[in-house]
Amino acid sequence: MIQSKSLSVLLCILIIFSCAEESHGPLIADDVAPGIVTGVVVENLPGGAKITFELPNDKDILMMEATFKREDGSAATSRTSPYHNFVIIEGLRIQSTQDVELVVVDRSDNRSEVVNVSINPLESPIDQLFRSAELVADFGGVRLNYLNEFDARAEVLLYTKNDEGWEYNQSAFITDGQFTFHTYRTFDPTETDFGISIIDRFNNITEVKEFTLTPLFEEEISKNTWADPGLLTGDEGPAFGWVKPRLWDDVISDGNGHLTSKAADGFIVPPYTSEFHMFTLDLGIVAKLSRFKFWQRQRSPWIWANGNPRVFDLWGAIEVPKDNGASMEVGWVKLFEDEEVIKPSGEPIGTNTAEDIALARKGHEFSLPLDAPPVRYIRFVQKSNWLGSQFVHISEMSFWGQIQQKQDSLLTP
Repeated sequence: MIQSKSLSVLLCILIIFSCAEESHGPLIADDVAPGIVTGVVVENLPGGAKITFELPNDKDILMMEATFKREDGSAATSRTSPYHNFVIIEGLRIQSTQDVELVVVDRSDNRSEVVNVSINPLESPIDQLFRSAELVADFGGVRLNYLNEFDARAEVLLYTKNDEGWEYNQSAFITDGQFTFHTYRTFDPTETDFGISIIDRFNNITEVKEFTLTPLFEEEISKNTWADPGLLTGDEGPAFGWVKPRLWDDVISDGNGHLTSKAADGFIVPPYTSEFHMFTLDLGIVAKLSRFKFWQRQRSPWIWANGNPRVFDLWGAIEVPKDNGASMEVGWVKLFEDEEVIKPSGEPIGTNTAEDIALARKGHEFSLPLDAPPVRYIRFVQKSNWLGSQFVHISEMSFWGQIQQKQDSLLTP
């Protein structure tokens, strides 16, 4: 019996060692080259092409390789698995006929004969982006207007000119077509030579496009003039003592700010046909606003959750209309419509990445249209919070722009 057990142990040891020494080669090892792709169809795309094909009937195909040359002459390869019947060529800027070599590779690293196809890329995403890019004077800097129709992922570099030539200043990072402008700030209102160039993820880089502009003067609107104008018709009152002046007390935390009641339904105020929570504040001065910023109620479980704004409208007026806010169709101008607060990670409520937490702490900034008229009164309309309802809590708000009329001149004798 003891001898039988010893034999079993020895067999187990031998099996373990044999498994450890086993080489993990291909399931089918041979030196037979696979067949070639057939039925090739080319669809030219911006900056490349989509090449559709039929793979040979070989059971050990590992991938299909498409080899081509970039603008600098370097070779590049796009690969696709045997589960796909197409390959995408990207990152090309030259709009002319170019050759692509298609090769089938099997699990024994055998390679098929080359099939040559020609592609003729359309205007590349980076060139389309560069062609559309323009700089205009903005508050505290210059605004980059652009059209990213093909969702180029790129860096737009801003330069300023000195006696020695172009000097890099700052960058804007573009990842998709969701936004159409970016403002480069921290510039004085003096005439300056600016330049922009664009580099994409394939290391394509454009020339420099030049502009001579004078940034507009901008200052933060002092909160010393802010006031609570009381409840306008349609405004939702504060809950649990979280009154409006907490919005401008320079305290950003989870226990401070303006809060409306979760149990309240809100009001229907034309032009709206649904009940929304809204509140109004008085800046105390008339200003042409350039941007505004708000901070969520801080820390878990509040950030990116609960009553923090997700979709909102922002309205402005120089004076409160005679109907005391019962309608916003007369006397009010819409500064923002369906503005959305974007969570960087896209994770569901309750899951916050370090980037999510950092942005909530930094605050959310929104630039106003350059042609927005001067206003004194601000009306914030919460269209949806992170729970999908309308009640609101905001910890702090700030505004920037150019003061048109100071508080003393607004007083009537």
